[in-house]
Amino acid sequence: MLFDKDNDTSMRFCEDLSKHLFVSYSWHMRWDSLFDDLEAQLAEQSRAQLRDEIAENTRIERATAQLSDVLSQYRGSEISVMVISHTEIRARLGPCATDYFCLETEASQWIIRYQVVESIALPSERRAAPLTSQSGKAIRFSAVLRGMLRDRSRCQIYGTHGSLIAEGTLGQVAKDFLLISMHQRDEYVRSSNPAAQVMIPLESIGWVVSTTLN
Repeated sequence: MLFDKDNDTSMRFCEDLSKHLFVSYSWHMRWDSLFDDLEAQLAEQSRAQLRDEIAENTRIERATAQLSDVLSQYRGSEISVMVISHTEIRARLGPCATDYFCLETEASQWIIRYQVVESIALPSERRAAPLTSQSGKAIRFSAVLRGMLRDRSRCQIYGTHGSLIAEGTLGQVAKDFLLISMHQRDEYVRSSNPAAQVMIPLESIGWVVSTTLN
């Protein structure tokens, strides 16, 4: 009888224990499931927030983009530029500053101010601009002209309305004007036969073409 009684007690204890273990295991599974769901929701919210931030940053970047910044991404590519008076210039894009940009071919170089540009035909793909491409943005228009002065380049100077103002060799580039010795593009300035000089305000210049004589 004692054995049977102890056996009954043991069975009830085992049943109670199994119920307790089942309930604990069940709650454990429910907590894991709940936290898995919450973590999945947080992860999805984070991804959605990141997508929204990227989209917003893209909108801001596009809204605040400047012509010189976008154009500089095509440096080294051949572009077609339509300037005032419907003159088309097709050449390789060089440095881009805040108020002008440069083009070049094997024989000629252009310095063009944005104010005289009507349109720019861009290539379908952008080229990776070199790291030094941004360093020229702060260089002034007059500083580039002084580089032409040192090279004694033969230049054609066009006004902001697209007309040819002068043709010859630069003699001086000052703060707000330049002097150019007038002569034909296939001639050099000769000290024995000094050419007439023309003074041109820098603000009157739309673009300058420098040509190398063969």
